[in-house]
Amino acid sequence: MRRSLIIIFILVISRLFAIPILLNVEIIQQDRIVISWQIENPAEDMRIEIGCFKKSDKEIIEIQSESVTGDSGFLEKKDLYELRIRLDGLPQDFTLDDYIIFPKLIYNYRIYYEMEKFKAGSYGATKEENIIEMVSTKEFYISKFEVTNEQFRAFVNADGYEFQEYWMIDPALMSKSSIGWIYQAKYRMTLPFEWSFSNNPFWEKAESNFIYGPVTNVRWFEANAFCNWMRCEMPTLEQIQVAFYNFIECKDDMFSGISVFKDNSFPLQKVRDGVSEWLMSGVEPSSASCAGCNEMCVMINNANQKWNYVVTLLKCPLFRNANLGFRIVID
Repeated sequence: MRRSLIIIFILVISRLFAIPILLNVEIIQQDRIVISWQIENPAEDMRIEIGCFKKSDKEIIEIQSESVTGDSGFLEKKDLYELRIRLDGLPQDFTLDDYIIFPKLIYNYRIYYEMEKFKAGSYGATKEENIIEMVSTKEFYISKFEVTNEQFRAFVNADGYEFQEYWMIDPALMSKSSIGWIYQAKYRMTLPFEWSFSNNPFWEKAESNFIYGPVTNVRWFEANAFCNWMRCEMPTLEQIQVAFYNFIECKDDMFSGISVFKDNSFPLQKVRDGVSEWLMSGVEPSSASCAGCNEMCVMINNANQKWNYVVTLLKCPLFRNANLGFRIVID
């Protein structure tokens, strides 16, 4: 009896602190724009905002609240949400072929985009060319898009670089849990490389300088701190393999073909051909090469080449690159 009560207590507590998850977004255009979605683990004080921009020049479109009806702003808990936007509240040439429009879930000052749910089980994955193996995983949710400049700015504005608890690392990953915080002080980390507090927006002179572009040039330690703040993680190698081989792409992928770099090399935001990504997997902590940290996995991504299987390499967690970002997972 006592054990049953403990289990129930744990389940209730985990439910109370669960993160609301945006799922199953559908967008159609008729005599108006209709956006529907679901939220798993709905919570008090969550709200929906709408992002919109033009594909050709990435012009941000502000949508007037009087043009919107249905579920917008702060949300009540229910099974299915839907909002409608009158076309007269959008540019005259608006079509879903020429513009991107999408919901953003705001909760505790954190911004979450749509996620994909994978149930627990075994999934087929290509380990190497012509070699198939089964990958087993617990249930997880993975963000459909890499963490954006907008999302990371919220972390910066919340003084995420200033609180040690966000920089602590699971001992199963690195033998010295505080090594991220030590390096944060040693290298005076305050922003991603090429960001500046004197610029508006901070990423104005970064190579990925679009608000919905993936934040890049971040060290693994910074990505881990952001994930701790968001109460999530980066994907493990097993999770990215499952997503890579079993990801169900929409007919009109939300960000398909939208370049975030000036030379149009890196479309936003796909599992198979976005920017390279930090992962939550690496060498064993006992193999630490220096100061209590060890190399972590990077999934190589390239919009100019379609990989048939996940390609990874190991990098020092202090490494950063203009074509290196990350995405989030919620277990």
